[in-house]
Amino acid sequence: MREIRIKPRRRFLVPVEAEGISPDVLAPLTLEDIERLEVWEGNRRSRLSDLFAIEGDDGPGEAEDAYLLLRGDFSRVKRIGEKMTCGMIEVDGDLGMHAGNGMAGGEISIRGGAGDWLGREMRGGLINVSGDAGDYVGAGYRGESCGMRGGEIRIEGDAGDYLGEHLCGGKITVLGDAGDFPGIANRGGVIIIGGDAHLPGAEMASGTITVFGRARVLPSYQYQDTVDIDGRSLKKFLGDLVDGGKGELYVASLEA
Repeated sequence: MREIRIKPRRRFLVPVEAEGISPDVLAPLTLEDIERLEVWEGNRRSRLSDLFAIEGDDGPGEAEDAYLLLRGDFSRVKRIGEKMTCGMIEVDGDLGMHAGNGMAGGEISIRGGAGDWLGREMRGGLINVSGDAGDYVGAGYRGESCGMRGGEIRIEGDAGDYLGEHLCGGKITVLGDAGDFPGIANRGGVIIIGGDAHLPGAEMASGTITVFGRARVLPSYQYQDTVDIDGRSLKKFLGDLVDGGKGELYVASLEA
């Protein structure tokens, strides 16, 4: 396994576009080539080594054997792991917006929080977050009919609004609470929320949302039955009927 360690040289005041920080891009390059990669800080173009200290194994290798260790504050660094197909990124700190965009394989493990649009239009692989995540986790970008299509995202903390918007496949698990409208306009896939959620499944056509906490359910959902899931008693609904939907919504406790 080839290990590459990356650390910010300073605290960034404006967003940094760093889609090149990915096993697929870095693995076939020497450390000298990696340092010369182009990166944008706001409207200013720089070399990757101008903004980050880079060290590790120098010999080029295969992306599937690459291990990227990111240490420090990456909360203003965007698009890390974009379109990665294999390999491993481990982040010791917070990670910025659009991490794992279009990811098709491999793993991103974040020991911290993640910004908005985590795993946008993800197709495969695994993302783990030990802290909270922002809005639009696993969602599709503006104008896209499908967000996440495959893979898995696990969030140990809370998630923001519009979790799994336009989900077409894959699985998202949030151990804490979710914000407004999780699973809005879903076309498939699975969302599991360990805590509370607000108005889950609006405009959902298919797929499954399970809320083990409390949720306010839209009146366009039809109650079906009470079922047992993992030893818990949950109410099952079908909807969203205003959209002709056949999605399944399970809720432990109803918010008035």
